[in-house]
Amino acid sequence: MSTLKKKGKFLLLIISILIIFYCVFIWKNVYDASYTPQGPQADISCILNKNKLTCEDYSFLFKQTGLSKTAIDDFRLSSDGNEKILSIQNNYFKRNKIFREQLNPFTVQESILVNGSLSRFIQMAPVKNGDILLTKSCYTLYWRHGHCGIVIDAKKGITLESLTPGSHSITQDISKWQYFPTFKILRLKNADQKKLNEIVAFAVKNLAGIKYGIYSPKLYDAVKPKVENCSQMIWQAYYHCGYDIDGNKGLLVTPSDLAKSDLFEVVQTFGFPPNKPW
Repeated sequence: MSTLKKKGKFLLLIISILIIFYCVFIWKNVYDASYTPQGPQADISCILNKNKLTCEDYSFLFKQTGLSKTAIDDFRLSSDGNEKILSIQNNYFKRNKIFREQLNPFTVQESILVNGSLSRFIQMAPVKNGDILLTKSCYTLYWRHGHCGIVIDAKKGITLESLTPGSHSITQDISKWQYFPTFKILRLKNADQKKLNEIVAFAVKNLAGIKYGIYSPKLYDAVKPKVENCSQMIWQAYYHCGYDIDGNKGLLVTPSDLAKSDLFEVVQTFGFPPNKPW
């Protein structure tokens, strides 16, 4: 057999292996779209009726609802808080149908379908200014890069987000996040609201109305970038106020990098495995 034929067969083998790996990659990123608890749904009403909860109670409630101690305590401040937690638990265990919308020839966004219609299915925990909202329910060429936004007015339910190529960063109604099959609220650990408001004020003043750029570099010195994407915008606001929230400290920052940062606590998670950041 000639050397040329051997090289041709070897090249064909490599291409075949790459195609197989890409097919597996597609299956994993499309059909494994969101997490649903595998264990049984427990009766948590007896725990919620306690005046004081233990660490074990909070841990168990997190596995049953996706709500952290912070979220549980916030809900229990209201008279109907326990009922809201029970409702969130019921939804947490439901396996939902997913609608996939083609945003452009390459990018897809997923939403929850209930009885054949798009649904604001997610019941959100109370948010604060500076909270980060995450989803991995967006993918381009089957790379599940996700999306993120920052809460700039918790009372009115307003976020600041950098969305898609050709657009500029704008404010959005927080209700859009209730449609995603995957959802997470992150909050800076041990930071008072004054510091979080400072981060928000910087973002509103300097990072709104900026053109979207897929590969947006971090700016360590400049205040106002020429281009930005969703995660770089949030990183820029936090970095200006003294926090490097990039989980892997790479050249670029992605939503998954924010999810992996040790500087955040999870307030609420839905559709994400509870033991994994992304």
